[in-house]
Amino acid sequence: MTKIEKTIETLLYIQGQKGISPHDIKKIFNIGIQEARKEIKKFQKKYNKIESGLQIIEFNDIFKIATRKEEKENILKLINKIKKQKLSSSAIETIGIIAYKQPITKSEINNIRGISSEGVVNTLLRKQLIEKKGISNKIGKPILYGITNKFYDYFNIKSLDELPNIEEIENLSNEESFDLFGSQREE
Repeated sequence: MTKIEKTIETLLYIQGQKGISPHDIKKIFNIGIQEARKEIKKFQKKYNKIESGLQIIEFNDIFKIATRKEEKENILKLINKIKKQKLSSSAIETIGIIAYKQPITKSEINNIRGISSEGVVNTLLRKQLIEKKGISNKIGKPILYGITNKFYDYFNIKSLDELPNIEEIENLSNEESFDLFGSQREE
């Protein structure tokens, strides 16, 4: 194992859920970002080929060590099952707006939803699915919000490119037969 591979493995272990990025490797080894990304991906491929109970996964250019899905049953026999915190429909709607429109202010979210989003935004902040990204130059200097890397973990996507295209969603909502809130069962 090379020095850079040992360092990548060590950092993956130490960083845990936070993970590491190519920027971390760039800083440590004083190499370019593309070279750092290449080194991590090369190590990921080599490590995952071993087929141990662990694997290296990537979400939004962040790499982490995780257990393999096929080990789930054995793990559950030893540890208490941790329930994934479910989001309300208003939280899913709000985080979707933030994901597509980020950076975005609360008033912009409110305008899109047609209702106050103060409580929902605070819940998403507490769950660390969104974060403050800066301050807008608009009157009153409102806070800008965006998604976090935990968002990618929660929704099990690698990048925002995996979200449905906004035009596809608009087309669905324009179809007469589509009723988002109605029952899908025939009566």
